[in-house]
Amino acid sequence: MKTVALAFAMTFCMAAQAADPILIGQSAPLTGPAAAAGKAFVDGAKAYLDDVNRSGGVRGRRIELRTLDDGYDPKRAAENAKTLIDEGALGLFGFVNTPASVAGAAVATQNKVPFIAAATGVSSLRQPGNDYIFNVRASFKDETTRIATHLETVGATRISFFSLFIPESKVMFEHMGALLAKSGRKFFTAVNVQPGSVDLVKAAADLKPKETQAVVLFCPGKMCADLIQELRKQGGAALTYYTISSAGDVFGELAKQGASIAVTQVMPYPWVPGSFPIVDKYQKAMTSAGKSEFGYWSLEGYISAQVLVEGLRRMNGAAKPTPEALAEAMRSIGKLSLGGFDVVMDRDYRNGSRYTDITLARSQGKYWR
Repeated sequence: MKTVALAFAMTFCMAAQAADPILIGQSAPLTGPAAAAGKAFVDGAKAYLDDVNRSGGVRGRRIELRTLDDGYDPKRAAENAKTLIDEGALGLFGFVNTPASVAGAAVATQNKVPFIAAATGVSSLRQPGNDYIFNVRASFKDETTRIATHLETVGATRISFFSLFIPESKVMFEHMGALLAKSGRKFFTAVNVQPGSVDLVKAAADLKPKETQAVVLFCPGKMCADLIQELRKQGGAALTYYTISSAGDVFGELAKQGASIAVTQVMPYPWVPGSFPIVDKYQKAMTSAGKSEFGYWSLEGYISAQVLVEGLRRMNGAAKPTPEALAEAMRSIGKLSLGGFDVVMDRDYRNGSRYTDITLARSQGKYWR
């Protein structure tokens, strides 16, 4: 009887342990100026994770995505990262925007916890030796390369550059300058201003709107829109404008102007089924989750969650997985093909995708290809 009782107790404990969820921690801006992006990313990630959980989870364990609001504040993001690790998160996932991602990554690497699929292309998270950082989206450098290639294709020679004078903008300025130099070109004008002391009237004049052909902008969406408005006032109505995905939904700010801006993207176009198999699956999952609006941020969340789950599935069969086991599993992924969207993750390369596209953000509030 004692043997039977002991066996029953052991079986019960093992079943209970197997049923314990796999905790994944996330900090995202659910309130504040970037709330739309944060909520959309979370919606996309949950749409995929819910499908996985309905199918039995990973090795019989459901995945719990615990999301804390950081309000677009990097200090709160760092605090959230520490809280989630203390609560037993196996990994940190899907921090949205550059400041929060940089802050969260510092906490994760200090604690040797995998930091997966940050929604930023910042170069500091793509340096050699970042053994616990696993990127999914293409880098800001990749997006800048796409702009430079496009400008060469359309024959633009008088190219101007505007940015806030911050480390990442300096990286982009130098990178694009080097790309232009390869084809014998250089910036026609360049304006780098200190944050907090932005005189857009002067900046627009320094960019010579009547003479330049195209302006590349690395600044927040509202500032981009305000600068474009000033450039148009000063005679730049025929200019073309370019920015990267981190500028946000800049077209909303341009609506009253009737202006458009070319925006690079790091995910496939999410509105047209049939172009990428991954987009078809994403739309179906979002619809099943009761989400009728599609977009780049939720598609990024959906794709990023697939990469996370691939890592979880590759862990060994230990009853209690560890952050180190997840990190090792992420390094073993290799090339992962997700319905036309490829990600590479191994010991030597953990920067995911290099996919970029270029779209037109029009005043009607939509992206066009």
